[in-house]
Amino acid sequence: MHVEEDAEETGDDRTARKKGQGSRIIGRVLPAAVKIWLRSQVEQVEALSIALEGRDRDIISGYLPGVSISARSAIYKGIYISELNLSAEDIRINIGQVIRGQPLRLLRVFPVRGKVVLSADDLKASVGSALLGEGLNNFWRSLMQVRSLPASVEARYGKLPLQANMTLHNAQIHLATQRLGLSFYPQVAEQTSPNPVILGTGLSVIDGSWLRLDSPRWLQTLADVADIAKGEPVEALEGFQWSLGADTQLSELCLRSEALICRGQIAVRP
Repeated sequence: MHVEEDAEETGDDRTARKKGQGSRIIGRVLPAAVKIWLRSQVEQVEALSIALEGRDRDIISGYLPGVSISARSAIYKGIYISELNLSAEDIRINIGQVIRGQPLRLLRVFPVRGKVVLSADDLKASVGSALLGEGLNNFWRSLMQVRSLPASVEARYGKLPLQANMTLHNAQIHLATQRLGLSFYPQVAEQTSPNPVILGTGLSVIDGSWLRLDSPRWLQTLADVADIAKGEPVEALEGFQWSLGADTQLSELCLRSEALICRGQIAVRP
């Protein structure tokens, strides 16, 4: 009996064909879905590059062993970022729904490691954002819990509206080598201080998730932050530590006059 070479698929042939179709689906659909999801998380991004790692059978099940992302000129919730290079592992996504054209969703927490660069201009553009504004308000409120700080503020600036609901009006940030300056006008409701509070300090990372103030000083102007000899020492804040939260682990925080560079890890939650 003569048998045609293409007469009937074997089980192995069908498996190979389906695997090839799966590969094409993954290669075509998933990177595009990841890019769409990332773009939905930011207001602006340029030069976005994504690399996916993993075998087809893992990815088809919704498991991404590794993802690498790089981008420039991104804006996330009002925070301007010049450069970011990130990598993540052990990611679970709703791949079945993605293949059917639905949005990508994360299914569990996973760590993201990498480097983020904010230029001095980025910080100036970001300081008015709700996210950074909330962070600065929380930071100042934490400082005000230091028992002797209110007296130090009053001795330097006189009576100010320093209630718990105070906000930092017209806040500004200035970078210098290994130092950072913060200027703001204390404001409560319609009451705003006529003069700014200006604090300059060095920052050190402690145990990955704490920032320590080093040689904090009241300054006359933000530009004075570049000279550690200028200003009045704030003894109440020497060595003060501020928690970044359990989800954050910094390995490096580099302050330069032109940019702030962070390296570390953060947990991303669905």
